[in-house]
Amino acid sequence: MDQLDTFIKEIIDAKQLPGVTEDAKLGLVEEMRERLLDMINRALIEALPDDKMAEFSQLLDNESVDDDAVQQFIAQSGVNVQEVTTKTMLAFRALYLQSPQGTTEG
Repeated sequence: MDQLDTFIKEIIDAKQLPGVTEDAKLGLVEEMRERLLDMINRALIEALPDDKMAEFSQLLDNESVDDDAVQQFIAQSGVNVQEVTTKTMLAFRALYLQSPQGTTEG
């Protein structure tokens, strides 16, 4: 189990949803992982300096570029990846715990 799954399971446990089976919990972890990764990716892109956006778009247009190359570009563009990721995870946690049904939809 990776760190994101552990983080998400802790959030689900903190929410104390009644009657959630282990199977339902696994499905919820998958769904929440996708949402969290989307939020992190969006936050990282938004953190890119304006002068790097055109270059970033060109990078994404290249079909041979993999996720590692994209991550490396973002890290080398002056974005504090760890800080952005941590802030996004904390925001995700707060959003999830304040929502009435335990969803992050708004």
